[in-house]
Amino acid sequence: MRKSKIRQKLDAGQVARVCALGSNIPYYPQMAAHFGYDAIWVDGEHRVWDPREVTELVTRHHLADIDCLYRPPTVEKTGLSRLLEDGVAALMIPQVNDAERARQLVEATKFPPLGDRGLDGSGMDAGFWVQKSPDYIQQRNRETVLILQIETPKALENMAEIAALPGVDALFLGPGDLSLRLGCTASIRDPQIHDAVSRLAAVCKAAGKPWGMPVGNIEDAKTIVDMGCQILAMGNEFWAIHDHLKAHGEQLQNLLG
Repeated sequence: MRKSKIRQKLDAGQVARVCALGSNIPYYPQMAAHFGYDAIWVDGEHRVWDPREVTELVTRHHLADIDCLYRPPTVEKTGLSRLLEDGVAALMIPQVNDAERARQLVEATKFPPLGDRGLDGSGMDAGFWVQKSPDYIQQRNRETVLILQIETPKALENMAEIAALPGVDALFLGPGDLSLRLGCTASIRDPQIHDAVSRLAAVCKAAGKPWGMPVGNIEDAKTIVDMGCQILAMGNEFWAIHDHLKAHGEQLQNLLG
């Protein structure tokens, strides 16, 4: 059974490198793995995916030996279980505002005694049963990384209780949604976002939990790594295509008028 690269980096006290994906690009996992990424943050919150597309894409992650960090459109218990059975290495749940919601997510994604996840054992995460190890339960509880997003002022108030819960593996700041609610920009250079990240870093250090957030440039990446970030998301297919077409469109405009 495959081990999580995010988990390996976190255990080693290193930074997990994450890029994002919102479209079904079959070759993306292989390219991301080749260029040194540990995981791909696949967005199911704002993008529509057919379940079979997700299954196929997760399989491609396994072939490339890179984690699929999936942000699902649902927190329904069996829906989350099926994603894990299909081989998703980590789940990122948006807008977790209090410890009660966090507790429900631990129950849905971790096996007893830590949670209340239902047992199947015939999915990719168990090697389709024929490769299922005797310590499958313990191994999945450890290797399945549950990441909860802090995206609202209410979540900021409650994040110490959220981080303290056993089974919550990491917190992840969502600067877009948080800035929308705070009335500021989403940049780490904005004083309100910087303060929120500082508070998050302190809470996670006290709880012994890693934290992360997305950035758009290497200068901001250095800033948050210096603050203790261990799950660093940088790079996605949308802006890569956007910037590529923009640059070439401008060149064509200069050539052709």
